Amino acid sequence: ASSSNSNSNNNNNKKKTNGHRKKPKPSGHNARHDHGNGNGHGNGNGNHTTSGFGNGNNTENDTEHHANLGTFRGAFLPSLQSILGVILFLRLTHITSQAGCICTTALLLASTASTLLTWSSLSAIVTNGSIQSGGPYYVISRTLGADVGASLGLLYYSGSILSGSMFVLGVVEAVHCSIRAYYARWGYGFSGHLFWYDSQILSLAIVAATTTCVHFGNRFVVVFSHLFLMVTVLSIVCVLAGAVAFALGIYDGNLQPYDRSPMENLWPRFEPDPFTGVTPDVFSSLALVYPSVTGILNGMSQSHRLKHPSQSIPRGTFWSIVASTGIYLAVCWVVGTTVSNRTLKVDKFVAASLAYPHELIVRAGVVVSALGLVLGCMSTAPNLLSAMADDDVLPCLNRLKENR
Repeated sequence: ASSSNSNSNNNNNKKKTNGHRKKPKPSGHNARHDHGNGNGHGNGNGNHTTSGFGNGNNTENDTEHHANLGTFRGAFLPSLQSILGVILFLRLTHITSQAGCICTTALLLASTASTLLTWSSLSAIVTNGSIQSGGPYYVISRTLGADVGASLGLLYYSGSILSGSMFVLGVVEAVHCSIRAYYARWGYGFSGHLFWYDSQILSLAIVAATTTCVHFGNRFVVVFSHLFLMVTVLSIVCVLAGAVAFALGIYDGNLQPYDRSPMENLWPRFEPDPFTGVTPDVFSSLALVYPSVTGILNGMSQSHRLKHPSQSIPRGTFWSIVASTGIYLAVCWVVGTTVSNRTLKVDKFVAASLAYPHELIVRAGVVVSALGLVLGCMSTAPNLLSAMADDDVLPCLNRLKENR
């Protein structure tokens, strides 16, 4: 009798519980984390259910199968690669010529301080629970609610797409600067254009090629991203080695001895830009510096590939911030205290002119690393929309669901 009463009570409890929940979708849509007051993702009154995105009941098995990356490969390298972008090679030396080494250092440290605040907030959030596919959106939506998560997720998605466009334009500018330099050495003038609308056509071609690569070979993006980062690090080493050798007078690269002027760029010297005629100031310099340190969320975007996301993301992100800040400061001071102010303002790709043993290493390295960053943006941004579509937070994203 007691067992029959307990069974009846259990059945009544199940009926009451089911009365508060929506029925699962017939396509095998997974249940998700619901929050204590029922204001989570719409499926309950605070009960904790199985969490996942996409592929029915096999989501947890698929996540365990792909989650095989540690802190170094899964969090540190992606974040470091996204921070060491085209700004380091094409803009940092020009900013140093205008703002000076001391002011540029202050701008870099202020930007890094802002990044560290973001890192500390995200670290406090990611250590509170498990993380699935969706990266920043998943963490914020499970902590602050679906409405806040969706709004910030869309902003981060837009930022990733705009970063990708910046990297594409960086590739085009690196090609133009290289062609201009070679034309000048051969004694020919260069109008700045290879053909009509060359910047627009080359940009569209790069976007189409990277999109096709991600669509048909997304699993190889992580593998090739490490190769792209190695090329970037090699380019940085060549620039620093060439700058030190140029300062010692044992190597000139593609510069002249009169381009050597120690300690000329310590203090700000804001002058009209030789190409645009616009005179920058501290705030415009900060606007150019700040995007260079905003790639720390790339490691979180790979959260579904990490063995221990709650441990790997804080550690890997922190050390990527420290390493990238050290690299930026090293390039700023080594180049800024060696090359003359006028040369830094005229030659925006002076990093390649200083490179040792040959400038082509840096010129090709910048193009390759920028393409790797474009691939990273193309592969991580769609995961945000997919995660929001799986959570039914925006009706317009229902077509993107993995389960149809």
